[in-house]
Amino acid sequence: MKPFVLTEFGFQSHWILLAALYLAGWAVYQGIKTLYWHPLAKFPGPRIGALTRLYKTYVECVAQGSFVHLLEEHHARYGDIVRVGPNELHFSNPATYLEIYNPSNRWDKEESLYHSFGEDRSSFGFLTYKEAKERKDVLNRMLSRKAILGSQGIVQEKVVELCKSFERKKNSTVNLFYAFRCMSIDVITYLCFGSSVDAINAPDHQAPIIIAMDASLPVFVRFKHSAFYKSMIVNCPPAISKIVSPLTAGLVDLQQLLKGQIKEMTEDPSTLEKLPHSRTVFHELLRPEAYKSRTVPCADSLYEEAQALMFGGADTTGTTLMHGTFYILKQPEVYRRLKEEIHAVWPNLNTLPDLTDLEKLPYLTAVLKESLRMSPGVASALPRIVPPSGAKISGQFIPGGTVVGMSSHFVHRSETVFEKPNEFIPDRWLGDKGSQLDKWLFSFSHGPRSCLGQNLAWAELYFCFAHLYRKFDIEMDPSSPRDLQWRDRFLPEYIGPHLKAKITPVAS
Repeated sequence: MKPFVLTEFGFQSHWILLAALYLAGWAVYQGIKTLYWHPLAKFPGPRIGALTRLYKTYVECVAQGSFVHLLEEHHARYGDIVRVGPNELHFSNPATYLEIYNPSNRWDKEESLYHSFGEDRSSFGFLTYKEAKERKDVLNRMLSRKAILGSQGIVQEKVVELCKSFERKKNSTVNLFYAFRCMSIDVITYLCFGSSVDAINAPDHQAPIIIAMDASLPVFVRFKHSAFYKSMIVNCPPAISKIVSPLTAGLVDLQQLLKGQIKEMTEDPSTLEKLPHSRTVFHELLRPEAYKSRTVPCADSLYEEAQALMFGGADTTGTTLMHGTFYILKQPEVYRRLKEEIHAVWPNLNTLPDLTDLEKLPYLTAVLKESLRMSPGVASALPRIVPPSGAKISGQFIPGGTVVGMSSHFVHRSETVFEKPNEFIPDRWLGDKGSQLDKWLFSFSHGPRSCLGQNLAWAELYFCFAHLYRKFDIEMDPSSPRDLQWRDRFLPEYIGPHLKAKITPVAS
């Protein structure tokens, strides 16, 4: 009988088996540790979410689900605080929004979301308050209320241009899903660079940049979940990017245009003198004296800032106008009251209204606030990292390093704050009772990292609704959806038919 010999193959097999057993044991140990011994173990939520971040990856990238809508189910089952990741909590109590996004908080942003858009070195993408503050201080000079009042002529000019595009399509349908955002992106690009992308005059308002921005939303979601995928796509030559993702070709073209403009401006600041007006955002961004450091950011950082302004400036305003119009056209009494109030303050169409006069109209203001509330705006939670000392949130101590967040959707659709929250009721904002609701409107977020462009957005909302409902009779097209359905892609991704309307100019 031959003696037993441990062959090379057998020796390797034993070690492979031992390694596999070790890894399996380690995985089981880590799973038990995460579920039962982790500092967040006491908070309820789906077990798979507590075990791995791949839960959210599966929901958003594989199942193509809407995470904010899934959170509604989780909060209904588990309560106000839900553990949605190994180190992440989501909250639903409206008062908690003010705790997380408190003006006195200086909490860092969470990297995977905020660095998924290719805007890492912008006021939006900077993770720390300190990094963002200097840039925001510069931008605030051009986007403050005072600055927007001074630039209101530019905003109104683009709204008038939108109305002229409607007049050319009189007695035919207009795709409002695209049209409102065309106006918004033309406003922000003109304010930034002194020239717009002329989206308003695109055939049927289907501007390539708007189409591309919509197509980019699921791509950015994948970037959030895979840094490797993001690096692979971002570092592709533009020509290859267009082949890989044809629908985003318009975005790639605009990105190249922005990079070219910024390169030209940084290398030769005298090009600013050739712009149609001297009140552009980039006049200020390229002025060394505007910064405490007396140093203008690098060209790449300025490009990322331009992209952040473009996305932020186009989407929230456009979707708010669309949601508002959808509900107004479904309620004849709201439509009648709005038109009558605007006509009373603007009887002569040969003149143009002033923003401050429109802001005094109570019903128009109420309609705009209700439109903001009903629109998803930024659909996702805006994740923050609890500082090392920890914090008390929603009555519970949350350990330092925990990722926390809350979508404004849970405030705007809260029955404890808003009566009949799923109904469009502008009257809720009128009178003393209505003014008490103002603190619960978070369409532009809240705190030190809230939206920079909210003054501009308000100006666009006032002017667009004033012109639209003063100059036209509007009727919803039968092909429009019965409800506006959307999926959470950070910004809303709309599903189904677009909102269309027949728009007829009034005589006077």
